[in-house]
Amino acid sequence: MNILVSCDTNYIKPLKTMFYSLFLTNKTNIDIYIMHSSISDENIKLLEDFVKEQSNNKARLINVRVEDEFSGALTTFYYTSEMYYRLLAYKYLPEDLDRVLYLDPDILVLNSLETLYKSDFCDNLFMAAIHTIPTVQSANKARLKVTSEKSDIVNYYNSGILMINLARARQNSYEDKIVKYINSTPKAGLMMPDQDLLNVVFRKEIKEISELKYNYDARRFSAYKLMYNYDIEDVMAKTSILHFCGKRKPWLENSIGKFNSLYKFMWQKALYD
Repeated sequence: MNILVSCDTNYIKPLKTMFYSLFLTNKTNIDIYIMHSSISDENIKLLEDFVKEQSNNKARLINVRVEDEFSGALTTFYYTSEMYYRLLAYKYLPEDLDRVLYLDPDILVLNSLETLYKSDFCDNLFMAAIHTIPTVQSANKARLKVTSEKSDIVNYYNSGILMINLARARQNSYEDKIVKYINSTPKAGLMMPDQDLLNVVFRKEIKEISELKYNYDARRFSAYKLMYNYDIEDVMAKTSILHFCGKRKPWLENSIGKFNSLYKFMWQKALYD
């Protein structure tokens, strides 16, 4: 299995926590590619050792340093340039890789990823989940229809978990489309920069995957329970990826959430036990 991650130094602890949960629930051999622009060699070595130890040598971390890519693109304190890297992974990853699963650092892996990883792309570039809460969908679709002048935006996908069809991406290089969108779009069309870009530029090339299984928004427990009768037992038994979306991260002081105790347990096991 090939996994892609991308972050800066500020997210190393959440990244380790995600890795810990990944190895706990996926015992297969895993190559993890970390795309970044600024993590020190010392920290990369520490991450490499962590991955080997926690996976019992079944996984390895592969360093992919990116120089100056998207250095002029819109970023904020919260959204760094690393968020764009997943979209150009085909340029940097080995040519013999035909697919890779991108995972945000702010997730927990609760069950096997094998079924997702082996899913058929059906000739699409990406696989991603939409967050089906109506207000979230309608607000983001309306915003992008105005800023992009594209009336055919049907869904708004979350880019935090992304299956990437590297083979097809290499056949149809799209770097120019990404650069054009970044340079020509008003800030309102880049409120969630890489995610907005994905939903406009690639709106017809994304296969939908299950939100409840592969991109469960940890903030929405009550809504999921009401809409789908999907309870805690379902999450633990059926959900593969629990995603701590938004700015109120479970590792921050005074953070409150339904799954924060689970996250803090994993955080403790990964970093301090």
